[in-house]
Amino acid sequence: MSTFFTVYGDPISFLLRLPEWQSHLIIGVLLAYKMGLAGFILARAGFTPLLALLLLVPYVDLIALWLFAYRRWPSQAQGRADEGRGPT
Repeated sequence: MSTFFTVYGDPISFLLRLPEWQSHLIIGVLLAYKMGLAGFILARAGFTPLLALLLLVPYVDLIALWLFAYRRWPSQAQGRADEGRGPT
């Protein structure tokens, strides 16, 4: 890891060198991107996109990700119900 910091520098020091409004803007854009992408993925899986708000709480985001990975997705259950109907 020290080689990474030697070559590229510390990522946190980059944000600290910027004016305060710029670092807040970068963090806000990254958070909005993360929340939007998580909401899109949750909606495609059949869950409510509001569950993406759990990603804002430290440690709860890890538990939510673990539950999301091992829980049966509503879109999968709906797809299996549609398989037995045949072509329409």
